[in-house]
Amino acid sequence: MTPTSEGWSNELSRRHRTAMIFVIGFLILDIVLLVIAYLAANRLFRPRDPSLTMALWIAILIFGLGAFVLRRTRFAPMRLKDIAALKGADGLLKTLQDTTLQIACIGGAIALMGFMLVILNGDWTYMLRAAGVSAIVLIYCYPFRNAWERAARQLSSN
Repeated sequence: MTPTSEGWSNELSRRHRTAMIFVIGFLILDIVLLVIAYLAANRLFRPRDPSLTMALWIAILIFGLGAFVLRRTRFAPMRLKDIAALKGADGLLKTLQDTTLQIACIGGAIALMGFMLVILNGDWTYMLRAAGVSAIVLIYCYPFRNAWERAARQLSSN
């Protein structure tokens, strides 16, 4: 499918909309969990082993840094150029969408780990910090349509 055809534009719109809704949904989940943690931290508190708290913070750090590394490697120009050459514009759009969804899932997992920290410690500020990390990851992976169009046009025409 060539980047100028009508089907390509529809496919781009569909895949971009799906990725955008997914990222925005995880941002909303972030806010909802933060509000729940703020309002009900004392009622959610279930004391456990304190070493689990440190393990969750380390996991949040690794997931946050891993999201940046994953996006940089998956969106490397040479990799995208190879995908476009082998699979065409459809394969390129699928790769853009799948990578965005995977990184959004990592952001959602960070938010859930933050909520687990609230349950383990009873301090809502743990969720605030984890929600901040999650929001950074989700904003970083937000799919900008013009960037997707530009990448598809440049890489599919080669």
